Amino acid sequence: MAPSRSQLIDTANAFIEAYNQWTVSDILSMQSPSCTHRVLPGNRPARTRAEFGEFLERTIPIIRNFRLHTVDTSPWIVDVEARRVTMHLKSTGESDIGAYNNEYVFMITISEDGEKVDGILEFLDSLYTSEFVGSLAKQTGQALG
Repeated sequence: MAPSRSQLIDTANAFIEAYNQWTVSDILSMQSPSCTHRVLPGNRPARTRAEFGEFLERTIPIIRNFRLHTVDTSPWIVDVEARRVTMHLKSTGESDIGAYNNEYVFMITISEDGEKVDGILEFLDSLYTSEFVGSLAKQTGQALG
């Protein structure tokens, strides 16, 4: 049976909660084995679950205490037929150069059983990200990516 609207919302909330634990194992626990994660805008290819785990291994020590927060003024869009939830989120975190605060639209496609995420399409504030990554590299020599 296809997941209900409430199950899709529950899984999307669990996805956010997993991110807010900010460990590789917690974040990957919400992804199906075949999950792909694509970040836009840009022309980078989608990452596999394993590739995204490697990215997180490098990122978690640099961006500490990362948390995702729902933007209260933007209701989620839930497409039950496509098993897709679209969320407007903001993040907070800490780094060696100060606060990390970004903004996103996540479009997640949820597995047929409603338990895991099969696909992640992440739109982020590319100007903020570019400036932050540049400052981070210049001031600390640390690289994200």
